Amino acid sequence: MGDPRAARNVRRLRDIAPGPAEVPGVEVRQLTQADHVALKVIEVEPGRSTPFHTHAHGHEAVIVSGVGALRLEDREEALEPGDVLSVDPDEPHAVVNRGSAVLAVRLP
Repeated sequence: MGDPRAARNVRRLRDIAPGPAEVPGVEVRQLTQADHVALKVIEVEPGRSTPFHTHAHGHEAVIVSGVGALRLEDREEALEPGDVLSVDPDEPHAVVNRGSAVLAVRLP
C-alpha cells in the first residue's frame, strides 16, 4: 500500500525534497512559484474557522503551529505543524482550529 497522503491535499513539509544546496547548512523547499506572491500568516483562534470560501487562484500553505483541519466539500483532512496544504483554484475550503492554542498558517 502506498503513502496514504499521496493523493491528498495535505503533505508533510519534510517530505518535500529540497533543491540543490547553494549554501552549506541551508535547505530550500520550493512549494510553488508565481510572479506575484504575497507572504501571509493567518492565526485562527481555538474553536474558530476561516469562512468556507473559494477564490480564482490556487494556493499552498504551511502549518506553523497548532492543530486543526482543512475542510473541503466532501471531507476534512487533519493539520499539524509541518503540514503543507494545497487548494486548487475555485476549490471550496476552510481552515478549522481543532486545538486549544492558536493555529498559525503561513501562506506564500
